[in-house]
Amino acid sequence: MSSRSLGRRAGFVGYFSPISLTEEVPAQAEQITTFNSSGTLTTQPRTTEIEYLVIAGGGGGGYNGGGGGAGGFLTNFPGGTSNPVSGNTGYPVTIGGGGGSVSGSGNRGGCGSDSTLGVPSPISSNGGGGGGTNTMTKAGKDGGSGGGGGGVSGGGGSATPPGQGNPGASSPGANGTFGGGGGAGASGSSGSNPTGGPGGNGLANSISGSPVTFAGGGGGGNIDQPGPAGSGGSGGGGGGGKGNGASGTAGTTNLGGGGGGGAGMGASSGAGGSGKVVVREAALPAIPEVFTAGGVWPLQQVFIQRVAGDWKGS
Repeated sequence: MSSRSLGRRAGFVGYFSPISLTEEVPAQAEQITTFNSSGTLTTQPRTTEIEYLVIAGGGGGGYNGGGGGAGGFLTNFPGGTSNPVSGNTGYPVTIGGGGGSVSGSGNRGGCGSDSTLGVPSPISSNGGGGGGTNTMTKAGKDGGSGGGGGGVSGGGGSATPPGQGNPGASSPGANGTFGGGGGAGASGSSGSNPTGGPGGNGLANSISGSPVTFAGGGGGGNIDQPGPAGSGGSGGGGGGGKGNGASGTAGTTNLGGGGGGGAGMGASSGAGGSGKVVVREAALPAIPEVFTAGGVWPLQQVFIQRVAGDWKGS
């Protein structure tokens, strides 16, 4: 007998409504998943959207050159548009490596690799641009943040695509001091003679629970001028080398910092720091069970309750 059929038992005419029970759905705790290397994100059963932070690998500094640009910085935390996903589903995560260190004459720093969160609407941040050199091609490379320029008036690299970082700085006019790489929070600086250019500062984010600063640019090297080399930007940027033969410092691992530019013959530039991905799934409350009483009800009673708006049956 269907839920809307009439019951006829021993001369009784009524409306039959079945008993139903919707079981409780358990609560789901907040879950924060951090990736320092490539892997798979497996969502919780009730998750339908996520918050994320995706940092690419930083660029390496240039030989006798500019600092590397920071890796691209993308996030929707806090308060951004949530990214839709399905529950109990695996999604690939790729962590970008830092751009390589260089030591040979005329070599610009290597660009960092992209980091990607492979959800249905993928999030991909671009690797940072490598720093320029004081011979051959002087300009810094384009990237999530651009690399600093090398040589006399070498230009800084662009932040490509826009929205992930900032450009690198051009090299100061004096030969022997070089531009800083861009950071997520600020452009690199060209400094002023006789100082190497500092890297641009990164940005802080609290998706993991406490603030951490990511994606600082690398500082430019200083071969023979009396001032200091460029300092690395906050958020893992490496400092430039100071003095002929001084190597640059590497960007910090898993912060996406750019590497510092090298200074002089025999020096190596600093490699870029690798990237990071953090995903937050929000806590969800339990859904209580719902019990619906059934039975056979007199039609007159059904009519009265429907008119009064009190009938809860199907």
